[in-house]
Parts: sequence; C-alpha cells; structure tokens
Amino acid sequence: MYKVLNVRTESITKARANFNKVIKEVRETHEPIYILSNNEPSAVILDAQIYQEIVERNQQLESELLYAYASQRVQNGNSSLISADEVVNTDLTDNPYANLSDEELFD
Repeated sequence: MYKVLNVRTESITKARANFNKVIKEVRETHEPIYILSNNEPSAVILDAQIYQEIVERNQQLESELLYAYASQRVQNGNSSLISADEVVNTDLTDNPYANLSDEELFD
C-alpha cells in the first residue's frame, strides 16, 4: 500500500469531471496531485516542467553511477582506462564484430 503524505489527492471520478481545473492547479502550484482509485494511488499528475527536471536528474544520476562503477572497477582490479583517442584510432582488424552482418549483430 502506498503512503501518500502531505500531498494533494483527488479521486479519479472528481479528477475526470474537473480535469482542466486539476491541470491548471498543477501548473500553478508545481505540486503533484495523486489520483486515487478505490482510495489507492493509481496515478500522479505532474507539471511538465517538473517532470522534465526529474527525468534529467535521473539521467544525470545514472551517468554518475555508471562512472562510479567504472572507477571502482579500475581501482579494485586489473582493469585500466583507455583514452578516447585510443578507442577512436583502434584498427578495426582487431574488432571481432567487424565481419558480422547487420542481421547477425541486431536481432
């Protein structure tokens, strides 16, 4: 069961009947409104700008986490970092996938 604390809630029936009003309120307050179905949260209406900020922050955190994992592997093991120049200038003859067709590469 979800715990919805200190946020605006609206039943799905009332939200449907007053949808324009709900959207206007979300845009003005920049606060989410939880939509309840049978007294359980079933959806959240967010301001589009707030949603975009959440998506961008999530992408940033995923990138930081990936970098942290890579750094940890380098520090803890026999791994080493390869410079971007080295990767770009690598001879494709060493590429085990160079001779595969698109069909073989992409299922």
